[in-house]
Amino acid sequence: MINQYEVPACIEDTIPALKKALHQFPAVFHIYDTVSCFSEYTDRQLREQNFLVAGKCLQLAGRLYERGNEIVKEAITRVFLPVICSVPLADAVSRIRMYALIPDALYPLYIQHQLTGNGNR
Repeated sequence: MINQYEVPACIEDTIPALKKALHQFPAVFHIYDTVSCFSEYTDRQLREQNFLVAGKCLQLAGRLYERGNEIVKEAITRVFLPVICSVPLADAVSRIRMYALIPDALYPLYIQHQLTGNGNR
């Protein structure tokens, strides 16, 4: 089980570009700051249509959610998911591409967030 203190290292191992950003604050003690930094980066990759990197980010988020303790799961649900749900999906092709990137562990949460009106439609 991944705890909140291990999350920054997991992110850095998968997304080396975030190493400097995660070290700008004591992220190891602030899971919400860590996940916020990670979600902003993922959001930027999706908006810039850098789907290769965005896919890695989303797979990591799914892995953190699956293997994380309750604190990690809550951070992914409360911080990461709303940011990802706010990415504009202009047409059916965008929706299909986004749905294909969402990992199985997060897909039901993503759809639920969309259906409850908290995400974009």
